[in-house]
Amino acid sequence: MRLSPIVLLLACAPAFSANYATCVLDKAPGVANDPAAYAVAQLCLSEHPGGMPAVPQGSGRGMFSFKSGAECTAKKAADTRSNQAAYLVGAACRKLYDEKKPFTYEEAVGGVAKP
Repeated sequence: MRLSPIVLLLACAPAFSANYATCVLDKAPGVANDPAAYAVAQLCLSEHPGGMPAVPQGSGRGMFSFKSGAECTAKKAADTRSNQAAYLVGAACRKLYDEKKPFTYEEAVGGVAKP
């Protein structure tokens, strides 16, 4: 039986992380204490120096992905005993799976709209 190259690539996909958020989701779920969670954050930041701001909002959305950041967080952080790791997982999930919301005028210019 021959495997197509696409199947082989998909099988290898979890072996690397494309950005800071996917690195966190690969390493933080199940972390038992805060020092280990800080180590995960440092490791992912060393692999992806741009950190969370470099991850495009909603970039993890797709046909077979989580439908929202909340769904991802509920699944990935359920067995994570460290609060810090759970916060990291939640932030990564929201960044990857929540839709980008349009910004308001106030957010764009940093002030209150003048009448």
